[in-house]
Formats: sequence, structure tokens, C-alpha cells
Amino acid sequence: MSKTTMLLGIAILAGALLATPSDRVKGVLEGLAPADAISHGNLTVFPLYGPATGERDYVTLDKAIKKGYVEVQEKDGGEVNTVRVKNKSDRYVFGMAGEIITGAKQNRMLQRDVMIHPKSGWLDLSVYCVEHGRWAGSSMEFGSKSQIAAGRVRGKAANSQSQSGVWAEVDANNADIGIAPATGRFDAVYDDEKVQKKVAEYRGRLETAVPTLADNVLGVAVAVGDRIVCVDAFSSPSLFRKMWPRLLESYVIDAVSRTPSGKTTKGEVEDFIRDAASAAVIYEPTVGGGQALRIDGVETTGSALVSGKEVVHLDLFPAEEGDSDSSPLQLDIRRSGSGVRD
Repeated sequence: MSKTTMLLGIAILAGALLATPSDRVKGVLEGLAPADAISHGNLTVFPLYGPATGERDYVTLDKAIKKGYVEVQEKDGGEVNTVRVKNKSDRYVFGMAGEIITGAKQNRMLQRDVMIHPKSGWLDLSVYCVEHGRWAGSSMEFGSKSQIAAGRVRGKAANSQSQSGVWAEVDANNADIGIAPATGRFDAVYDDEKVQKKVAEYRGRLETAVPTLADNVLGVAVAVGDRIVCVDAFSSPSLFRKMWPRLLESYVIDAVSRTPSGKTTKGEVEDFIRDAASAAVIYEPTVGGGQALRIDGVETTGSALVSGKEVVHLDLFPAEEGDSDSSPLQLDIRRSGSGVRD
């Protein structure tokens, strides 16, 4: 080996060791490449190819709850925007922003991605309420129906960072689909017979069409008509495969609730991801393992969870002007101890 080659190798290794979580996220965004579109009706999915950044064998939060690996409870009798979680198992557990937990005093969705270490002890987990008309329950324990909020709800949460914004988008989503659940809960869309038929139809056409078994498919970009809804990319094809069936169902909710015309092109998806790659990356507080980051671009907003060299998950949504909201409402809700909106 020549001295030049050796020095180059050392420089590359040093660069990799010194890379920050922000560098990791930008590297993934620069490496993502959309494949040709796969469409059904007004829903278009672009598989995203790229290099895997990790191969840790995560248990997804929904399965961890169902298997009893993880306990999720109300905190101190109930706080709208905080719950408690404990991992009792020897496995790493991954929970995705927008993932819904059900029961207790009201249904919630995770505010941010979380990686819960084995034998974690109790952690305080930030959540949004997605059921604003109930504040009572026979148990303080949460369960899971293996559901993820629609991209439009996740996008509103990412843009507004406010409980009021999430409530408003849940209401709008339900109204657009034509349902009016008594407690205003988002997951009622999954119980609607018409929606279930649509979910089955879209799944039949798209679930196996996306090449999830390919070695380098890390996620998808999703559009409804001519509007990009979201991008979801994971650290490995195996983690994407675990999340894909539930993600697809959530994307179908977007397709059913929105009716824009036209089509989104692969070039538009490339531009969308490119904007995120040049965006500001802001560090945010997190619990569990890894580092949470917020992606703040001109056309995009989103988040990422980074653990060492691994970008566990990143999501992107179209940025909405004037939709930033510091959280005085959330603080008022925490003080009042009530999640029922007037």
C-alpha cells in the first residue's frame, strides 16, 4: 500500500469518526434517489434507494406493546402531551413520530421518533392528543392498534409543533372523509367501512409492488395527485419492511381524504429532497437513545433520529408558511390536566 493511499484512508476514517449527527442526516439526504413512480388512483409512491446506515434489529413499538416488552402509561394521573414508557425487554424498540397509542384517558401520537434501550426504566415521552373529546378511561395503560397518523396530520405536527394544529388537522381529515366520531378521534377513519375497502384496494395494488425486498430500498416518497405528502426513509431495508404495511395504510388515508388532480414527477421529488439536503438542521431534546434533529428548509420541514452512524429514520413534509406555533397552548393544557377541547 502506498503512503498516499494510506493517508487517504486515514483521512476518510477520521472524517467518518468526526461526522456529526447533522452530517449523517445530510449524507443520507444527498444519497437518496427516487425510483420510477408506482401509482394507483391518486396515490403515487416513489421507492427510495440509498446506502444503509445501520442494521440493528429493532422491535417496532406496536409489536413491543402487544408482546408485553414495553409498558406505556399516563403520567401522574394524565398529562396531555406526556406519557411514560418503559422497555422491560432485552431488545431495542423503535417508535416513529406519528405512531398512535390508544386507550388510557385519550389516544395520542408520538411527537418524535424514539429509540428505547433495553431495560430502559421509565422515560417521559412527548406526544400529541389525537382524540380531543375524551378524558377518562378504565385503565392508565396504553395499547396499540398498529396505526400511524396520516401524512397530513404528521405534516401539520411537524410544521406547527402545536397541539391546536394537530387537533385542527384531525378534524379536517375526518370531515374530508365524511365521518364525525363523538370524541373526535383520528383512528375512527380506520374503523370506517368505506375507508377499509379503499385500504384493501390500495394495499392489493401497491403493497407488493414496492420492492421492499431489495437490498437498498430504504423508504418511499409519497404524493397524492400533484402534491407531495411526505418522505419516509430508514436506516436499513429491514426496518423499512417492518414499517411499510402500516405506512401504506396511513398514506391511503391521505389519498382518500384529498382529491388533487395531476401527477407528481420524479424530478419534483428529487428537488424536494435536494432542498432538505441544504436545509438547516436543529438539535432537539430527546429521550432514549440517539439524537433528535429538526430539518428546516425553504420547501421542506421534517425530523430525524440519529444513533452513532445510523440515521434510524427521517421524515420530510412540505413546509407551510406562517404555521409555526410556540407551545403556550400545550403548557396550558398540561397545567389544567384536561385534554377535552372546548
